[in-house]
Amino acid sequence: MKLSSLRLPARFARYAGTLHDFGIAAGSFVLAYLTVLGVQAFEVPGNEEKTLGFVAIFGIFYFVFSLHRGSWRYVSIPDLIIIIKVAVATTVIYTVASFLMTRGANVPRSVPILAGVFMVTALAGSRLACRLLVEKVLWRTSPLAPSPANRRNVLLYGLNDSAESFIRASRRGQSEFNVVGILDDSMLNQARTLQGVRVLGSFEDVGKIADRLERTGIPVSELIVTEAAPTRQQLGEFVEKTAKLGIKTSIIPDVTETALITSHSLLEPKEIELGDLLDRPEVVTDISSIARLINNKTVLATGAGGSIGSELCRQIAQLGPRLLVITDSSEFHLYMLDMELREKYRDLKISTRLMDVRDSTRVSRLFAEMRPDVVFHAAALKHVPLAESNPVEAIKTNFLGTKNVADAALVNEAASFVMISTDKAVNPTNVMGATKRAAEAYCQALDISSKKTHFKTVRFGNVLGSNGSVVPRFQEQILAGGPVTVTHPDIVRFFMTIPEAVRLVLNASAEHTDTELQRGKIMVLDMGEPVRIVDLAERMMQLAGLKPYADIDIVFSGLRPGEKLFEELFDPSEAQDLRTEDGYVIASPRVIDKLLLDKSIAELQNAVAREDRGRALELLLHIVPEYRSAKAMQEQAAKPVAQDFDDAAPYS
Repeated sequence: MKLSSLRLPARFARYAGTLHDFGIAAGSFVLAYLTVLGVQAFEVPGNEEKTLGFVAIFGIFYFVFSLHRGSWRYVSIPDLIIIIKVAVATTVIYTVASFLMTRGANVPRSVPILAGVFMVTALAGSRLACRLLVEKVLWRTSPLAPSPANRRNVLLYGLNDSAESFIRASRRGQSEFNVVGILDDSMLNQARTLQGVRVLGSFEDVGKIADRLERTGIPVSELIVTEAAPTRQQLGEFVEKTAKLGIKTSIIPDVTETALITSHSLLEPKEIELGDLLDRPEVVTDISSIARLINNKTVLATGAGGSIGSELCRQIAQLGPRLLVITDSSEFHLYMLDMELREKYRDLKISTRLMDVRDSTRVSRLFAEMRPDVVFHAAALKHVPLAESNPVEAIKTNFLGTKNVADAALVNEAASFVMISTDKAVNPTNVMGATKRAAEAYCQALDISSKKTHFKTVRFGNVLGSNGSVVPRFQEQILAGGPVTVTHPDIVRFFMTIPEAVRLVLNASAEHTDTELQRGKIMVLDMGEPVRIVDLAERMMQLAGLKPYADIDIVFSGLRPGEKLFEELFDPSEAQDLRTEDGYVIASPRVIDKLLLDKSIAELQNAVAREDRGRALELLLHIVPEYRSAKAMQEQAAKPVAQDFDDAAPYS
């Protein structure tokens, strides 16, 4: 039988339900009389009037408590409470009215009470029967219901409200899940049942339980965590242990924090993301100070189409800027961000401009037109091997492009300029890191000399899932069946999620740096502990329900040109003012003399214009003397005697 064939028009169904309930009220009163008086009840005068009076009082409270609005298919405890309220109110008022009008003549006191009990039983029972009919029969035979062979056998972790709601939802025809058992670590919950599903043991026993179920023909494919707010350590243990069993782990939101489930909105499990497993504390940001920086201001973002730039724009859009100017050299990424922001923030004023930061004329004209109050500079070439093989292009974008944007912000008197930097700028061994360190140095010099514009630099490590990073590459390789390629077994990196990185960037940007002693500093985000890339790859395999080295292999391809085994967030020479409670640390790098820097830049611009790669790299090394290319490091290591480096660098 098809579910759709039994559906009635909503208004007709409600009228039918109301008629049914009024009939139950009348029948309950008559049955109560028969129970107390037997067949003599028919000889009592005025039976019809007494029954109509009872039904009339019932009707008043029936509509007062909105019992007619309840959905029979989703009847629950709140509906039962309303039924009890209606029955109690009807019984009490009828008894009082009967006593006042006839002194209770011919109405035994037990009759209204029994009628109330019969009403509660019949009204609740009919609704429960309807729900069971729909869930057990009609939904199961619905064409929307997956066949039993296609339903996934799952275990739940946690005996709680979320588990109860999930089990109920899974028994509806549209659900693909078949809950075969519950795991719970509390000794008090062992062997208990929830909605007929038994607690089979604790999580420590998951291997034995899964094996026992598989021997009985019930292979478990997924563990669904229903506990509210499990720690990252707990999630890591779940993923690691279940992956060895070939079982996927996911999590569902706490039902007490989400909307009630409807027939069209099942409580769906959410895949555990890599960011959920990062071993780092969540930093609470000061929204009020960030809002003061952004609210009712003209904000301009370069590199807006990139991973960090686009998330910056999303979070800025929530803070009420007067105008958000989004710029990028990529037409496609800029268009996609423009469409997204206009759809989500319909009242936000957005100006979308194609702009290459390397074009100083275009940059100057746009800044003169927009006159931004706050500038976030995220445009950069960040792929280390590509920058290494195209050093002139990296210099044009990362260093000279930053200079163009910073100069324009200075000329047009922007209140704040924020540059996004990278941990690769510390003791750089590649062109990408060296160009970013040069950009840091230029912004430092401007911050010290500028009277109106504050130039702030925020430095951090890798972010999970950014364009061109290891995470998307690993995901592609895992989907393709492997192998997953890692450059070196000992390579480590700092990681945080993109939204968290951007929140901390905004938090650091809102920091007041009004005194001269605070100028020229670099804000370094607290990245937590570094992560081995091979561990990251293994964890991603486990999240996919795969066993590393068994279901999918890892191969080591060797370090790429300019790549380091480990990154640093600070240079040993940089003084650190610890501010970890705010999610960042203030570092004080050496400051380059502005006059010498300008002279080096002029020469560098000439070399770049001539596409003189060798001279451009010499000048970059002069600006960033700590830069040592991989080739230079190899040559230095081959020499029998260490030699002093040239100290004639433009540092003061």
